Amino acid sequence: MATLTIDQSAPHFSLSGTDGKTYTLNQDSAKLTLAVFFKTTCPTCALAFPYVENIHRAYGEAGLAVWAISQNPGDQTANFASIYHSTFPVLIDADWRVSREYDPEFVPTMFLIDANNRIIDRIVAFDKAGLGRMASAAAAILGVPAVVVAPANDGNPPFKPG
Repeated sequence: MATLTIDQSAPHFSLSGTDGKTYTLNQDSAKLTLAVFFKTTCPTCALAFPYVENIHRAYGEAGLAVWAISQNPGDQTANFASIYHSTFPVLIDADWRVSREYDPEFVPTMFLIDANNRIIDRIVAFDKAGLGRMASAAAAILGVPAVVVAPANDGNPPFKPG
């Protein structure tokens, strides 16, 4: 299986979050969903998490659902989410059922999915330019002003492989 790419259909899924709730792709009022596949042991994922939080804070109220999808057990995932003060749902895919369907080559990998389950953008690894592009695309679709979610001179590298 190959990693899903832009313009492909995103596989439907339901996963439980660290909060005990079940999250199902496009079963709520979200106009867009950002699915972020990660591992708690991945330093690049740890670098990306605050930027994912920035995206959530910038566009969550406008209709963007941000879901981090962990490939680790619940206790490790909850601890990771707590360390990074995540305010978006963090879902558990410890058996990799959903991960196998999306087949990310590396973590983190982010998929921006529209309400019709079409992948409209994808970022592999930590990529500030990609985060900016994705944030601009989300803003345009949601009809809100674009926000800088990955400042160039914030002390972090512009790119870091996963």
